[in-house]
Amino acid sequence: MGFFGNGAGQGSASDKDGAVPDDGAREAITAFWDWWAAEGEAQAALLFSGEGTPELFESFGEVLGERVKAIGDLAVATGPGRAAKHCLVLTAGGDPDLRPVAAAWLAAAPAVDAEFEYSDHRQAHPDPVSLSLRFDGGELDLVSTTVVAQVEGPLVHVQVSHPKFAELPENDRVQVAFLFLDAVLGERAVEEHIGQVDVLPQHAVGVETQPLINLPAVVASAAG
Repeated sequence: MGFFGNGAGQGSASDKDGAVPDDGAREAITAFWDWWAAEGEAQAALLFSGEGTPELFESFGEVLGERVKAIGDLAVATGPGRAAKHCLVLTAGGDPDLRPVAAAWLAAAPAVDAEFEYSDHRQAHPDPVSLSLRFDGGELDLVSTTVVAQVEGPLVHVQVSHPKFAELPENDRVQVAFLFLDAVLGERAVEEHIGQVDVLPQHAVGVETQPLINLPAVVASAAG
């Protein structure tokens, strides 16, 4: 699986758990933004606009990954922005211990410009029906993903399936399911409103399914 593009808006840094990133993480955050200002943003803007070679893209990805790893075990997502052309996201991926680190990274981010905005949470993609993920045997499109949704109070429990899930190992199915959930709902909404998530190669016969792209309306109704 490669990078998964996910649009996001500039967020606000918040430390829900009261933890403070250690000095090593803060130094790595400063080094990250120094590198970004000196060369990283210019390289990313070039590559994300479709220019550059595969070798340059791979090299940039390695450098970006090393600098993120120095900050903490954060996940990287890139994609179209809302106020800018592109968005760079560093997320804790649901790990509460890492949220303060991601928030500190975002708090130190530069102002949004024409090329880039930043976030510490994946947000709903502006055009999720256009999204797909490539894997060794083919491609999974979000629009073909279906769910069985069960509302329980403010939470929605879901079973997620795709016609090509049977071609993937279980861990990859789970990864794809959560990436697609983040794409239609946004990561914060998934954390707050989605309960149990089951990932299946196919739904049971006779159950009522609906397209994944309908899930935001179900979640909004449950939360409202």
